[in-house]
Amino acid sequence: MVGDFTVVYSIQFDCTPTQLEPACHLPLPHRSPLGSYGSQQFEPGEYWPANFLCSRHGLACVRSPEDIRSDLETRLPGAPVPPMWRIACICAHKDCGREHTFYAARMPNWQELARRIVKLSPRIPCGDHNIEWRIDLLRGSTYAHD
Repeated sequence: MVGDFTVVYSIQFDCTPTQLEPACHLPLPHRSPLGSYGSQQFEPGEYWPANFLCSRHGLACVRSPEDIRSDLETRLPGAPVPPMWRIACICAHKDCGREHTFYAARMPNWQELARRIVKLSPRIPCGDHNIEWRIDLLRGSTYAHD
């Protein structure tokens, strides 16, 4: 089966590509709190800079609208595109409770994504420590691509 090429606006992660794995990126949906686009230009929303999390490698990065790029992505006709996730978390470190928000993609459901985050335990600064992850302190909401 031959895939269709689709132009998407995306955020590039800092993951190191290999011969078997292309560079990781997060395709932005047509409409979300981060902004919207039609066919030609991405119009940023008010939630920038934003934190992004690679669900494959557990690496986090901060990006601004200047980091958005246009990519060609191959998609099989009729294949669903996993949503972009907005992840709200509370740090479980003793006496912390700071709230953080991240965006991630490429996971079909919340349970799988939440388990993956806790398993990878991304090293993200939170005051004088890194975020301590607990599945019960994670909340997710989705933004569809189409």
